[in-house]
Amino acid sequence: MIRARLITAVVLAPTVIALTLLLDDFWFGLVLGGVVLLGLREWAALKSRGVAAVLAGAVPLAMLFVLGHESPSLLLAISGVAACVWIGLSVDLLRNGLEPFHSVLNSYPMGVFLLSGAWSAAVLIHGWADVGPITVIATLCIVWAADSFAYFAGKRFGRKRLAPALSPGKSVEGVVGGLAGTMAVAVVFGYAVLHLDGVKLAAWIGCGLAAGLISVAGDLYESRLKRIVGVKDSGRLLPGHGGILDRIDSVIAAMPVIATGWSIIR
Repeated sequence: MIRARLITAVVLAPTVIALTLLLDDFWFGLVLGGVVLLGLREWAALKSRGVAAVLAGAVPLAMLFVLGHESPSLLLAISGVAACVWIGLSVDLLRNGLEPFHSVLNSYPMGVFLLSGAWSAAVLIHGWADVGPITVIATLCIVWAADSFAYFAGKRFGRKRLAPALSPGKSVEGVVGGLAGTMAVAVVFGYAVLHLDGVKLAAWIGCGLAAGLISVAGDLYESRLKRIVGVKDSGRLLPGHGGILDRIDSVIAAMPVIATGWSIIR
C-alpha cells in the first residue's frame, strides 16, 4: 500500500505541476474539466446515481467552460459563493457531524456546485497575468503542507479530537501543526516566488492560512459522505490513494478561498 502510494505520488505531482505550467488557459480548463468529471462520477456513485446524473452535472460545467473564458467576473462570482458555502459547511461539520443541518448539504447537486466552484477558482487563478500558473501550484502546495504537517503534528501531539464522528484521527493539535506548515509554504512562495513584501505579503499569508484552515473542511466533508454510505475510499483510480475525490477533497475547498481573497487584495 505504501509503495503504491509513493509511486502514484511520484508520478502525479510532477505531472500536475508540468501541466499547470505548460498548458494555456483553454487547455488547462479543458484538462481540469476532465478531472472534475471523474470526481463527479465518484460523487454520483457515493449517492447511488448513474451515468445520467454525471451527464447532468457536466452541463453547468460545460456552460462555465464556454462562458468563463470570456467573463472572469463570472468565475470570480462563483468562486466567491463557493468560498462562502465552504465557510458554512465548516460550521455544519463541526456542529452536526454525520447529521447535516439540511439534507441538501450532502446532496449530489451540492457536489456539482462545489466541484464547479473549484474548477472556476482554478481557471480564474491560472488566467492571472504572469503569476497565474505558479499561484495554482502555490495553492496546491499550501494544501499539501496543511495535510502533511497536520498528520505529523497530530501523531506527535494530538490529544483533543477535532471531529471524532467524521475523522477520529484528526486533532486540534494537528490542525495547528497544519497551519504552521501552511504559513511556512505561504511565506516561501509569497516572498521568493511571487516577490511580495509588506502588506501584500501579509495579505497573501492571510489568504494561505484561510485556505489551509478551510481545506480541513474539504477533508471532513468527504469523510462524512463516505461514512454515511460505509466506504473507505471514493474510488480506486489512484493506487494507494483511492479515488479522485480522496486526493482533491481539500483542494476543492481551498481553491475558491485563494481565488476570492487574492482577487480582492491583489
